Amino acid sequence: MPTKKLTIYTFWKKRAPFLGWKERLESNNFRVKSLYRVDKFFEALLFKPPDLLFYYYEKDPKSFQVLLRDIKMHFNLVRIPFILVVDKLDLDHLRQYLQAIDEIITTKADDIEVLIRTKLAMSRLERISDNNPLTGLPGNVSIEKNIKVALEKEEPSAVIYVDLDNFKAYNDLYGFSKGDEMIKNLSKILLNTLQTLSKESFVGHIGGDDFVLIVPLEKAEEMSKEIIKRFDSLVPKFVNPKDLQRGYLISKDRKGNLCKFPLPSLSLAIVPVHKGKFKHIGEVAERAGQIKKLVKSVPGSAYFIDRRA
Repeated sequence: MPTKKLTIYTFWKKRAPFLGWKERLESNNFRVKSLYRVDKFFEALLFKPPDLLFYYYEKDPKSFQVLLRDIKMHFNLVRIPFILVVDKLDLDHLRQYLQAIDEIITTKADDIEVLIRTKLAMSRLERISDNNPLTGLPGNVSIEKNIKVALEKEEPSAVIYVDLDNFKAYNDLYGFSKGDEMIKNLSKILLNTLQTLSKESFVGHIGGDDFVLIVPLEKAEEMSKEIIKRFDSLVPKFVNPKDLQRGYLISKDRKGNLCKFPLPSLSLAIVPVHKGKFKHIGEVAERAGQIKKLVKSVPGSAYFIDRRA
């Protein structure tokens, strides 16, 4: 299936010397629509937003100010990659705009440089869009991509689903701010452990209190033990002495009744993968769900490895 062409709006002079860029971009799966009147440019931008913008600063500096305000005001425009085209790179003058633009290209740039910078702007946005806003870790798009890679690798890997147990009870009792802090600290533990024990690993944040790790199979058990050790040593810092001493939380259940809940803990479901074992990532997730049920039945933090073929 062919990849969908991405639309670029350009605002520049009809006889600008850099219009040769258009041919290069269009031969690399971009559809370029050139606009020369500022009213038509804004109309197209607001009512049919493109995938990326080029704006030639020297053509209309005043309208550029309006454009920046519109990008910030209209939610659907904020995430569009914005490339500013200038005759001369004057960072002192452009410094005030750097937070609102994604790339700067001079009119002297050749078509290869323009293509590379355009692709960089698009890929940067994709990474930022996918990242979880709380932890900054890659989200579901990156997780799926990395699991697919693991399924095709010759070297065996382990996909580890990490779940924070009793988090809702903790969140309800201690508040969202403390809950967010616990999630962020868990993400740091996962990152630091992987960086310490294996550079060839991946950590992603599905959302809420769920994470996914992809690690070399021979490191999976060692990493799981270390993650649990570090997390369990962190819990006392997030639980008041009274709850810690008694060994459980008293919080409301979904029906509003006061109940006893265990202290926060981790469940790690480890699914070994190698080339040919699974046909698609849905099978990995299904297997992980089965393992997660088993490990969650164990009190406290624990991990379980799927030993099935």
